[in-house]
Amino acid sequence: MKSAGTIRAALASILLIVTGGSIHAIPADPSALAVFPDYLAVRSEFLSAVVTAPAATASAFKTVYRDTASGRVRVSVEREGQQLYVLFLRERDGAYPYGSQGNIIVRRDATTNFIREIKWVLSDDGLSWISLTPNNERTIVEYVVGGSVVRSGLSVSSLLYYFFLQPFIHLHDMTRTTLDWTLVLGEPGAAGLPRFAADIAASRGSAAALVRSSLDFSYVSTYIAASSLRTALPEEETKPAFAQSAVMADGRETAKAKAAVWSAERGLPLAAATAVMLSRLADGSVFLGYVDSGDGRYPYKLVLFPYRTERGSYALFAFDAESRKAMDWGDLVRSRSDGYIRLIRLPAP
Repeated sequence: MKSAGTIRAALASILLIVTGGSIHAIPADPSALAVFPDYLAVRSEFLSAVVTAPAATASAFKTVYRDTASGRVRVSVEREGQQLYVLFLRERDGAYPYGSQGNIIVRRDATTNFIREIKWVLSDDGLSWISLTPNNERTIVEYVVGGSVVRSGLSVSSLLYYFFLQPFIHLHDMTRTTLDWTLVLGEPGAAGLPRFAADIAASRGSAAALVRSSLDFSYVSTYIAASSLRTALPEEETKPAFAQSAVMADGRETAKAKAAVWSAERGLPLAAATAVMLSRLADGSVFLGYVDSGDGRYPYKLVLFPYRTERGSYALFAFDAESRKAMDWGDLVRSRSDGYIRLIRLPAP
C-alpha cells in the first residue's frame, strides 16, 4: 500500500488545471481493484439477447435479475426515441440506481443497431465513469472523475466489444500507463462512516463549530482553533482541478465537456467541485460549501467532508446545516449541473 507521502506527491502532480497533454499515470491500488464490482458472467450471458440482438428484439427484453459475488444485478432495456439503453445495474440499498460503482450502460442506436457507447460507472455517486466509443478497430476512452474530465480522446488499440467480454481489470490494464486510476481506486480507508462525519451529523465536538460556521462564518475561527492546524486560515478554492467538467441529469448518458472556470461573482462550477475536494484527500481538509442561488433555487449551506471507503473508492459526506440532514451529493450535482458553489477549505479536524 502506498504511503501518505507517496499519495500526496502523486496528487500534487495532477492538481493543476489541465489544459491538454498528458497527466500522471498511476495504476489502481491492488486491493481496491480486487474488490471493484464486476459481473462478467452476467454480461456474457445476455450479450446476444440485448447487446448484439436487433433493436426490436432487445426492446422486447423482459427484465431479469442475477445474484453475483458483487451483489444482485438487474439486467433491463430502456428506450427513448432512437436511443436504446441496455442496463446492467447493481442493487444498492434496495434500489437499482444508474450511478453505482460497477454499473454498465450500453447505448445503442435503435435505427442502425450499432453500439454508440459503453459507460462504465466508477463511483457510487455516479459522477465518475469511463466511457468507451467505437472508432473503426480502435476504442476512444474518456475518463471522468467527480464530474471533471481527466482525460478524453484517448485512443486504445482494441475493439469495443472486446472490453465488454473481458473483466474490468482488462480495461484497467489497457489504460494503466495513461490514466491515474488512484483517483477512483485508491488506498482503502477505515470501514464505515468516518467518526468526524458522524460528529458533523450529530453536531458534536469540533464538528459543532464547523456546522455553526456554515451558518455564521464568524464562528470559523472557533473551529480552526480546535483543528489540527491552528494557524491556518480559511481559503476559497478558485482553481478547478481539471479544465473541463461533464455532468448530466440523466445518469444513463455521458455529457459534452464544457470549460470549468471560477467566477468572482458565483464561485466554482458545482460540477467541478468534487474533483477539487478529492485533490485535498491526502491532507484531510474539510469544506464549507455555499451553493449559489443565482438560478432562483434553494441556496444550500453545506459542510462537506471527502474520504476514502474501505473499498478504496472515494466518498463525500454532505451535510445541510440548515435542515440538519445529510444529503446525496451526487443527486445535488446532477440536479444543478449548471450551478455554482463557493467552496471554502478548512484544515483537518
